[in-house]
Amino acid sequence: MPEQVIQPLTHPVAARITVPGSKSISNRALLLAALANGNSKLSGVLFSEDTETFIQALIDLGLKLKLDRQHCIVEIEGRGGQFLNRQASIFCKDAGTATRFLISACAAIAGNYHFSATARMSLPFNMRTEGLLGGVVEVDIEQSSQFLSGLLMAAPFAKMPLMLKSKQSLHQKSYVHMTVAMMLEFGIEVSWVDDNSLQVGNGHYQATDYQIEPDASTASYFFAMAALTCGKIHVAYLNKQSKQGDIQFLNLLEKMGCTVQEEQGGLTLMGSKVLKGLGDVDMTGYSDSFMTIAALAVFAEGPTTLHGLAHTRLQESDRIAAMADGLNRLGVKTRSTHDSLSIIPSLPYGARVSSYQDHRIAMSLSLIGLKVPGVIIEGAECVAKTCPSYFQLLKQVCQYP
Repeated sequence: MPEQVIQPLTHPVAARITVPGSKSISNRALLLAALANGNSKLSGVLFSEDTETFIQALIDLGLKLKLDRQHCIVEIEGRGGQFLNRQASIFCKDAGTATRFLISACAAIAGNYHFSATARMSLPFNMRTEGLLGGVVEVDIEQSSQFLSGLLMAAPFAKMPLMLKSKQSLHQKSYVHMTVAMMLEFGIEVSWVDDNSLQVGNGHYQATDYQIEPDASTASYFFAMAALTCGKIHVAYLNKQSKQGDIQFLNLLEKMGCTVQEEQGGLTLMGSKVLKGLGDVDMTGYSDSFMTIAALAVFAEGPTTLHGLAHTRLQESDRIAAMADGLNRLGVKTRSTHDSLSIIPSLPYGARVSSYQDHRIAMSLSLIGLKVPGVIIEGAECVAKTCPSYFQLLKQVCQYP
């Protein structure tokens, strides 16, 4: 699928949909189950490039996994913080969670490990470890909190209790809260010392049967389809109490004029005939959805400026630059700074746009094509990173032939 032509819609969407499981929760659950004592059953697992990379890494470390891709189930035989293979070579591809979580986990379990990945991940390197000592460790989370989350999950196996500190507020990091909540669900309690510090004692994870939420970031594109077409869409099994920070995306849609209801075990969004510009918005804590908001802002009444985005320049692409380039090619006026992107409502036209091999750029720019003929996404196959079925689901929602 080197490119994808997006067909414009002539009618409001009206659909019920189940989106794949959360990548962030899936990879955390895979690691916690692998570190637990006994057999865990994970349901609703996302099977995508990132999670398949994580699964293969666990297999390479000697874990026994039973995979049911059809029903999105993974059964893992946890070994209580032990790996059978302590001379492992781990290929992380371009998966940030796999890289940072597995380096932390392996550091806690004595052995010799070789890590490699694509060029963007700044590997390879070899690690020889006798385990983690514990004590007080300061971690810089300005660009990403993934390594801190990795150390949190590995902390129970340190020789002494581990305290993780940061100069930046940990309370403002939604993915840190996700990690803390999931550790508790697998039997390990994390204590908040203050806004910048977390304490983890020694202990053992408990095997558990765990249900993974739908991916809120992926759901954002489908909610946006209803917002763009003044339609209605129901996303099953997702609720506003989600662990995922991107659920806050729905608050912005309500400010733009949409209506959100919790019903029938999921969330329903109803679009508005007029989308309002958002003015200045701080996207700290849910920046994975800033590109979806940027696509919607094109058709809003009034400008929108999205802040808190500096770290997204270091993700799968320079996301600020990639989104600005895509919108500019479609005739949309933008302004950007190191930390922000401003979208000035415009009359876009069709054009070829690059995905920059970034799944979120591809999915967000596809939304423009629902309103504008002639939008072609180059490198559309990159959606396999988190939602391999995205374009099939788009056709299902839009009722294309």
